[in-house]
Amino acid sequence: MAKLSRREFLQTTALASGAAILVGIPVMSYIIAPAMKKATGKWVGFGPTEGLKKDTYSMLSYEFMVKDGWQVLPQRGFVWANKSSQDKVNVFSSTCTHLACNVIWREDAQIFECPCHSGRFDSSGHPIAGPPVKPLLSLDHKIEDGNLLVYLSF
Repeated sequence: MAKLSRREFLQTTALASGAAILVGIPVMSYIIAPAMKKATGKWVGFGPTEGLKKDTYSMLSYEFMVKDGWQVLPQRGFVWANKSSQDKVNVFSSTCTHLACNVIWREDAQIFECPCHSGRFDSSGHPIAGPPVKPLLSLDHKIEDGNLLVYLSF
């Protein structure tokens, strides 16, 4: 076994480290990049707006496939939508702003209620009772050829 001088050892170590870095950066970015990807979204169709009731909310469910890192998983959920008396469409996220439980529309009381911590929101999505302090998220939407499209982020 040959002995390396201090200089040869440092040169070998520097070259090996440089090679490891040059190979390691692309490999690590290939492995880590999918997890660091920013949220994206898509327009999801919910059908004709004729089916929406006036002054009460309808639960509209959705399901589509999403690539999450290296996996393709189903994205499921629902939104709340209605038509106001002026035929304006309102669409709210079903997620409570307190701890992300799903809110339920209580038609008898005309409120959204979160069953987890008794949070309540009025019909315009503003908090009226319980721990939530932020309103329900109003979702971007549009109507094309009489069909409701909602932009959902994931």
